[in-house]
Parts: sequence; C-alpha cells; structure tokens
Amino acid sequence: MQSVRFRSLLGVCLLGAIGLSGCSNLSVAVAPKVTQADLRKIKKVAIQLDAGGSAGMPNFGGFRMMGGGGSTEAFSDHFAVELLKLGIDVVERTQLDRVMKEQALNLGGVTETEKTIAAGKILAVDALITGSVGMGQTYSMGYVMGIGAGMHEVVGNASIRMIDIEKGNWLLVITMSDGKDSVLDTAKSFAKALKQKIEGS
Repeated sequence: MQSVRFRSLLGVCLLGAIGLSGCSNLSVAVAPKVTQADLRKIKKVAIQLDAGGSAGMPNFGGFRMMGGGGSTEAFSDHFAVELLKLGIDVVERTQLDRVMKEQALNLGGVTETEKTIAAGKILAVDALITGSVGMGQTYSMGYVMGIGAGMHEVVGNASIRMIDIEKGNWLLVITMSDGKDSVLDTAKSFAKALKQKIEGS
C-alpha cells in the first residue's frame, strides 16, 4: 500500500514538473549610443529569420528534437502578426523575398544581411529584424490520466537583432535560451519585449 501511494505521489510531482508552461529566459539589450528617439522612429519593419542551432536538451519525462525550416517560418508569421497587433507595420515575407531575389542579380559579393538591408530600403522600412530561431519538440507525458500527452512544438532558443535600415547599425538584440514555451507564446513574448523597448516602457 505504501509503495502504491509513493508511486502515485511521484507521478503527480513529475506531471507537475513537465507541464508545457515553462519559463523562457528572455533578455533585451539596446546598442550603445542608441537613444529612445532612435527606437521610436521604428514604425515599419521587415523580418528575415533563419533556423537556429539545435534545441535538443534533456527534459523531465521526455526529450527535444529539432523542427524544420517550416517551423521557423511559422514563428516568423506569428511574430509578424503580434507586431501588427501592437501597431508596428510589417512587410509581407513574399515581398521581401521577391525584392531580395532581384537584388541578388544586381548585388554580387555582398552578405545576405547587406542584401536584405538593400531590399528594406526599396520597401521603405525603418528597420530589419534578423536572427535565428532554434525550434524543437518536447514530448510530454501529460497531466492526469495522460491528458495532453504527446509531442508539442517549442522554441528552444532564439536571437534576433533589429538593424537600422538607414544607418546599417544594430539597434537592439533580444535573446532567449532554454525555452519551453510554444511557438505562439514565444512570438508574443518577443513582440511585447520589442514594443516595450520602442515605447520606452
């Protein structure tokens, strides 16, 4: 009887530990000499994110493994939607891709970031948001009676930079590590952090 009770209590503890509401370590750094006035000028942005490094790491009751490039695009889409909700205009990814392809034919020997900045000037954006997102999947054993068990997509790590299109210098960096939140929740956190820095709140 004691053994059964012990196993039951252990199961409850583990289930509480492997919930999907994990806390992400998010930090924001503004570049030296960048003023609040510089940030408040940002009204329209373009987003160009790449798949980041492995988000695989041990987890209670499960494991993580890398997601594909489509997951990074999903994060970009969620991030764009959240920025729009907060009043920041975002250029369509298809528009940015089209202009970048045109620039690739005319700009040889330059970096991808330089090509994107050139495309951003054509599209009349104030800043370019670039960086990488490390996607992953966590297996959760679920809660009581296995409810919610299965694979769940998360953002394991991410680093984005906002670059001033006119000057070419970076304005701020937002990084996150050891993430356990869903793609949507992480996108909301990044958008909120960016908006707060722009407004100075």
